[in-house]
Amino acid sequence: MSASRHFWLAALALVLISLVPFVVVDVPAVLDYPNHLARIFVLAHPDDPDLSRFYAPHWRILPNLGFDVLGVALLKILPVHVGGRILLAMSMIAPILGVFAYARAAFGKLSLWPLASIVIAFNGVFFLGFMNFLLATGLAFAAAGAWLSLRRAGRDGWCLVLGGLSSALLFFCHIFGVLLFALLIGCQEISPVREPGSVKPQAWFRTLVMIVIALAPAIVLYFASPLSEHAAETGGWDGKHKLWSLFIPFMTTSKILTLATALMIFSLPILRWRQAQFAPGTRLALVILALLYVAAPVTIKGGTLIDIRLSLMMGLLLFAGVDLQLSPAGKKWTFAAIALLVGVRSLITGLAWYDHRRDLADLRATLALVPPGARVLAAQGENFATDPEVPARILPDVLKLDSHLPALLVIERKAFWPHMFADPTQQPLVVRPPYDRIADPLGDLPAWDRLASSMEPEDFDYVMLIDRPALLKPPQNFIPVRLGNYTALWRLAR
Repeated sequence: MSASRHFWLAALALVLISLVPFVVVDVPAVLDYPNHLARIFVLAHPDDPDLSRFYAPHWRILPNLGFDVLGVALLKILPVHVGGRILLAMSMIAPILGVFAYARAAFGKLSLWPLASIVIAFNGVFFLGFMNFLLATGLAFAAAGAWLSLRRAGRDGWCLVLGGLSSALLFFCHIFGVLLFALLIGCQEISPVREPGSVKPQAWFRTLVMIVIALAPAIVLYFASPLSEHAAETGGWDGKHKLWSLFIPFMTTSKILTLATALMIFSLPILRWRQAQFAPGTRLALVILALLYVAAPVTIKGGTLIDIRLSLMMGLLLFAGVDLQLSPAGKKWTFAAIALLVGVRSLITGLAWYDHRRDLADLRATLALVPPGARVLAAQGENFATDPEVPARILPDVLKLDSHLPALLVIERKAFWPHMFADPTQQPLVVRPPYDRIADPLGDLPAWDRLASSMEPEDFDYVMLIDRPALLKPPQNFIPVRLGNYTALWRLAR
């Protein structure tokens, strides 16, 4: 059996192991996922009599359309929670396939080290639910690998075609995909495969022109999109946050497993660093990403957790742009360690998602009491007694993972929820008047202890609380409908 066949069989087995948790629950505990799914559900059912009162499709040039387009097509033929999990699984696997494509182009083969990237299929960015970003990251690695192959073959004309198509496609998936593609091909060209002495100044100028032409479609699309109109506002810089976020590529809902994975994965390249081969431009790209990571604020132009995204890019590039030279015995032990890590991480995630079904069951018992077409304001409590015992609710020292679960109001009850992702500058969906007055598509779920003083009762029919504390003191105009273990629901008196 050929080495390539061995690789793909091993990759298939490890990917299937990683996908097992998707079978145990219909709504995985991934932060943004329910909100993305709700938007795609509305886009796939634009004529629904209840939902069309609140929301309307608004397709335009935007850098976040990848899974909206795929999802609308998929949800027209599959049940919402089946199609949704397929989309979520695609977002998890896309970066891994991109790593494979880049490594194959860079080294002419697929070896054990790129295969190890399956270990980080579950990572902090995935648990945060940045689906379009993950898709764009995988496509950027694949496109940069194709660019490298064509440049080596001297097919510069095809490079321009590939670059133009890739930059346009990446823009529609996520703007960070364009930036990663530009970084990878730029670093490749700065560190050419040819002998340095053979590179003349006119060759550098020609290369620069090629890169500009390749990126031109994305640049044009950017200025045609509402993103270009946003002020370049930045916010937040926290050194402690940055230290912990370096572990984002290895992060799960278990802090111990996160640290153990990082230790095991980092130990091998450190031990074999002298024997490692690097793809063209990899060292430079890693240095640039590291510098950007240190300097990057938490938010830029409405985009959130910018540095966390850069951390994942660095982690993936360590697998895509490096080839470790291992002995036959070393390969066997390394594969055994990779398989063990993939299995343990899948098991821990699966167990957390299995326990997540209790929260979903309680939530759905509450949702069943909400009539279709109702206006529901959801709030979040802080249940310090139970949260640490429910791993699916928290990504340790980063964010709570359950604050977008009220999006199931839209999917399963066709109700209005003010925090659904329907910002026309970022998503192809708008909130219709008069509901746009009470919509807050980019806002966080309000905290329960601040809700009563800031709420306008006449704007909503119901108030739902998730992750409810044991002791509650609702305002007098709240009529109890259901008090569950995880959720509570009140009807507002008129």
